[in-house]
Amino acid sequence: MTQKEEAPVPSTEALQPQGSPSTTQSYSDSTISPDEARRAQETLAEYLPSGIREKLNRFLTRELTEYLSVNGNMQRVSGLENLLPPLHTINSATILQTEYPPTPFVIADYLPVGLIFLYGKPKVGKSWLALQIALAVLCGSRVFGKEVLKGRVLYLALEDREKRLKKRMTLQNWPTDIGIDFMFAKPFREQIGALNTGGGKRLLAYIEAKNYLLIIVDTFSRAVQGDQLKSNEMTDAIGPLQEFAQQNDKAIVLIDHEPKSAGNDTDAITGLYGSVAKSGVADTFWRLYKERGKYGAKLDLEGRDLDDQYNLKLTFDKESYYWYSEGNAFDLDLTARRKEILDALDVLGRCQLRQIAEATGQPTSHTHTRLQDLTNEGLVNRITMKSNIFYELAG
Repeated sequence: MTQKEEAPVPSTEALQPQGSPSTTQSYSDSTISPDEARRAQETLAEYLPSGIREKLNRFLTRELTEYLSVNGNMQRVSGLENLLPPLHTINSATILQTEYPPTPFVIADYLPVGLIFLYGKPKVGKSWLALQIALAVLCGSRVFGKEVLKGRVLYLALEDREKRLKKRMTLQNWPTDIGIDFMFAKPFREQIGALNTGGGKRLLAYIEAKNYLLIIVDTFSRAVQGDQLKSNEMTDAIGPLQEFAQQNDKAIVLIDHEPKSAGNDTDAITGLYGSVAKSGVADTFWRLYKERGKYGAKLDLEGRDLDDQYNLKLTFDKESYYWYSEGNAFDLDLTARRKEILDALDVLGRCQLRQIAEATGQPTSHTHTRLQDLTNEGLVNRITMKSNIFYELAG
């Protein structure tokens, strides 16, 4: 019996259908030119839904850019960059000639749309203020004497329970016939998830579907995973929120903590805990803080769309459980310091600069400046006796 011959094993080249490219073929080995490929790509895109077309362009951009970054210096890929989707640019003249609508403010002058950080040290009263703002937007009332846009509100209460919120809303005299939407920690974890691990997209889809104007996240630390000192993680968490809020005229307020080491001289931007990416991405900052030994609190406001930097002096009313603004803290402090000088002169009588500064506890240079102002206003007399200068109350 003769041995059965084995059939020859075809090569991979023989198995390759004629006319089809090899798996190792480079982009430039194609029989068509880049211009022809570009026209074919545009023709295909015309028949695709807009969403798929955008995904196709992103895919081509990513793949071709990566390929060109490795092989772009080789002669054989000359012209391949023509397959990249065109860059979207806008001419400066077009920008200058376009009439843009003004930025909407949820709270006039103080709270524009965009991404906002409301932060401060623990137990300073951030959540009370957030609830006050939520109620004002729900009812279209006022905050700090400023007009407030009326709209729907979503409040992610990630550190509270229903019982505690009921107590606080009752103390603030919330209505029972209308209300805002609350979401607590457990459904947030199950239905939304961490903002920097896919939860941000789900949250934005829900915001868009329900058409919320104001969204409050209390607190930001409970809504993210990972290290807040890492720029890439924080950018992933808040970058999409900021972009969505700006494009859709929403105010997304993230309640956050301030480092324990932060002093009262810290400004509203640099005092925020975590990576600089947080302060770099956000649009507006509200910093609520108290000064040791002083009644009330101060609220610093800074942002891209604010016409000015604000420093409000606040008091918390234990009857309404609202924060109220007494006005510009700097002006009020200045008035208080001037009164201290007048009171010291009333007690000391005619005296010199050093004595007044010691009596009021103010720096000598500041005391001198305020004495000059009081002299110019006719409230204080400046008396020169030989080489010495004295001050006393006028009249």
